[in-house]
Amino acid sequence: MFERIQVLITALLLAAIVIWLQFYQLETQSLLDQFDFDAAVLWAEPWRIFSAHLFHLDTQHAISNAIGVLLPTVFFLRHFTVRTWLNAFIIIAASTSIIIWLWGAPSRFVGLSGVIHGLFVTGLLLDWGSHQYHRSQWLLPTVLALLVVKVVLEIAGLMQSSLLLNAGADFGYIHAAGILGGLIAWRLHRRYLASIAKQSKPAQRSPH
Repeated sequence: MFERIQVLITALLLAAIVIWLQFYQLETQSLLDQFDFDAAVLWAEPWRIFSAHLFHLDTQHAISNAIGVLLPTVFFLRHFTVRTWLNAFIIIAASTSIIIWLWGAPSRFVGLSGVIHGLFVTGLLLDWGSHQYHRSQWLLPTVLALLVVKVVLEIAGLMQSSLLLNAGADFGYIHAAGILGGLIAWRLHRRYLASIAKQSKPAQRSPH
C-alpha cells in the first residue's frame, strides 16, 4: 500500500511541475521555443525529446493534461512501483518523440497527451496480462480497441477536440506515437517482471 502511495505522490509531483511550468513560461516568452519538440534541431538539442512533453501551449491544456496523467496512474496503480512508473514515463516520452521524428509530422509540438495515451495502453495491457489475457476480461481489450479507434479517427480528421485545436491538425499522430510508446513500455515492463521472477527462484542443486 505504501508503495502505491509513493507512485501516486510521484505522479502528483509531475502534474504540479507541469502546471508550474505553464505559469512560469507565461513570464518567460522564449522558454517554449527552447524546450518544445523541434524536429529540425532535435538531435542537436536532445533535451527536447523529454522536455516537449512537460510544456503546453495554454493553461487549460496544461491543467487538463496534468489531471490526465493522474488517471492511468490511479487506475493501474497496483501494477507500478515508483521505479517502473518512471521507467514507463521516460520510455513512452522518448519513444513518442523519436517516432514523431521518424514520421516527420508534426514538426513541432508540446504536451503530455501522447504520454497519457501510452500510459493507458501500458496499464491496460498489464492489467489484462494479470488475468492471463483471458477472454472473459472483455472490458480491457475493448477499451484498448476503442482507444486505437479514437486515434485513427483523429488522424483521419473525423474527431476533433476543443482542447487541442491550438495544437494543429497533427495531434492524432502524437497520440498514435504515444500508443506505440506504451506498447514498448509494456513489453519492457514484462521483461523486467520476468527477470525478477527468474532471480527469485531458488537455485536448484546439481546432483552429486
